[in-house]
Amino acid sequence: MSQTKKILIEWRHLEFGQIPCGRCTDTGTNLLKVITQLGDEDLLNNVELEIQNTILSPDKVDESNVLIINGIQLEHLLGTGISFSGCSCGTDISKDQVSCKAVQLDRDVFKAIPEEMIRGALLEVLKQD
Repeated sequence: MSQTKKILIEWRHLEFGQIPCGRCTDTGTNLLKVITQLGDEDLLNNVELEIQNTILSPDKVDESNVLIINGIQLEHLLGTGISFSGCSCGTDISKDQVSCKAVQLDRDVFKAIPEEMIRGALLEVLKQD
């Protein structure tokens, strides 16, 4: 009988009142797609999965669009870079120029964390003892 593995995913994202940030929302959508796919592939059998939804205020923009898996930020699990780029959603709402977190892999910069990166990070955690 295999032991249950625990995975805690914290999704940190911005919401401006009733308006969610598009970049952050896309990351959340990608996260749910990957979890569904892994479940359909029976890769989450014997896994106790918890998703913590952390909504940040606009003054915490530098902490937004982040996935933390078992206490480790996704970018650290994969060895990818972090950059910041203009965020039209945040700028539209706050009326100030806002830069939001993006992830960088080689020369590619992704505003939302792509499904492939989320899947890779979760598979990495699943391999760990």
